[in-house]
Amino acid sequence: MKIYLSVAALLLSTSVFANVTVQGEIERIFPNLGVVNFKLKNDRCGNTGQYYYFPLTNEREKAWYSMILAAANTGKRVVVSVPQCPTNAYVQVRYIYQEF
Repeated sequence: MKIYLSVAALLLSTSVFANVTVQGEIERIFPNLGVVNFKLKNDRCGNTGQYYYFPLTNEREKAWYSMILAAANTGKRVVVSVPQCPTNAYVQVRYIYQEF
């Protein structure tokens, strides 16, 4: 019984903290009703029309919005962490940053 609980806890903790990091230039930004949706060019998820998104509810997310707008205007790449690659739905961003 203890072994089953240990294995279940390990699998659950792995799936909770698993994430995918993708990077690329901004292809499209689509803000709508307090949520910023965006798409990356040639990201490693093979994103073929699906979007990443984040709400504009705090200062951190407003800074992300400014960052992706600047990156889009300058052609710079951003790095995005998400729980999983998009398949047929939008995927919420965990965090975004930019390397120089």
